[in-house]
Amino acid sequence: MKKLNRIFAIGFMLTLINLSCQATNSKENKTTETPTKTEKKQVTVAQKAKNQEVKTGEIVFKKDKLIEVALLTVKPGKEKQFNEDYFKKAFPIGVPYGARFIGSFMIKKKEAGNVPAQMLIFFEWNSLEDFRKLKANIDFVKVVNIRNDALSFLTTGTFRVDKDITYKLSTDKTYEFAALWLTNPPLLQEYFKAVLPLAGDPKIQFQLIAQLKATGESDGTYHPHLIFFSEWKAGYKGKEELLRRKAFKDNVQKREKASPYKDILIVTPML
Repeated sequence: MKKLNRIFAIGFMLTLINLSCQATNSKENKTTETPTKTEKKQVTVAQKAKNQEVKTGEIVFKKDKLIEVALLTVKPGKEKQFNEDYFKKAFPIGVPYGARFIGSFMIKKKEAGNVPAQMLIFFEWNSLEDFRKLKANIDFVKVVNIRNDALSFLTTGTFRVDKDITYKLSTDKTYEFAALWLTNPPLLQEYFKAVLPLAGDPKIQFQLIAQLKATGESDGTYHPHLIFFSEWKAGYKGKEELLRRKAFKDNVQKREKASPYKDILIVTPML
């Protein structure tokens, strides 16, 4: 949660700094020398390098915990309200119930589905029972509308993993969130049997990080049967390579029939 706080706080402070700099530059315009082409180029290169700074971290899923998946969009100008006014009050309320921030991701591309979200967040709770107790906690009820007012979209659901998972993340890597609503699970297995042997191909390099299974409970509004969270270790070009392979083309209809609706999102970690 501290990482998420820092991200919003940094964005807010940069906005203030930029406005301050613009005002100062306007006042001093008469005495400021125009930068040379070389100086402009140096600034551009330095800024580009700064923007491309690679950050790394870890994501941890635990098999004995409840995992909450949240897809959301913050209203423009409401970042501070969501980050400070809501989270700083709500998160301490959740700690006795096992609240832990697992990880957050910005959505770069939507490849399937129509979920209008800009961000993906994973949370952890002690249990489904504790999760429900939090929702009924009067102190949480008092602040939840601060969150609701700051968001233009929010959907959540509860899931579990069948093993403990720790995986290294990097901001220069390509990750995929695929949520599937199933109508024919055996057909999906046939698709995997035909296509997964390609995963280790040097030009593809698909790595499943975690498979999340729905709890089957009605909590929240997001209820896919399965979520596959993965990395394309060869980058997005690895996925494009898979799409060109005969094994994929010959079997992709099995996946489509097995899961008529799905959300497939390309995401970047916020570290």
